[in-house]
Amino acid sequence: MKLYVTLLCTAVFLAMGCADETCFEESGLTTMDQYLADNNITPEIDDASGLRYIIIEPGGEDKPDADADVVVNYSGKQTNDVVFDSSSAPTNFNLLRLIPGWQVGIRLIGAGGKIQLYVPSGLAYGPSGAGSICPNSDLIFDIELVSFTD
Repeated sequence: MKLYVTLLCTAVFLAMGCADETCFEESGLTTMDQYLADNNITPEIDDASGLRYIIIEPGGEDKPDADADVVVNYSGKQTNDVVFDSSSAPTNFNLLRLIPGWQVGIRLIGAGGKIQLYVPSGLAYGPSGAGSICPNSDLIFDIELVSFTD
């Protein structure tokens, strides 16, 4: 009986791994390193988190605190350049409720600032994915910090 349970668990585990690879391949995704190389992009790297970013406009001197409420315009895409989400108007979020990549990246700019985030999957949705985002997907965001309240 233990052998059957072990075999069943192994089969489920392998099927889950194949589903992730299938999603990745069918969506035409690449690794972030490949995406950056293909597009000749050399971002800065946050040494503590591994987040890659390019500050387009630094914005004001004051930066949001870790628990700030932020108002942003944004778009997010995967490494196949397909946009999966964007704001049609300024949108309010609390930083503590956002993916870790946003928590780190938004704090690098002030109000009026613009940043491109190259978020590794571990700072995004990780192995679970989200909606149309494949598990273990690296993500790219263009964010404008309209304002914030600490």
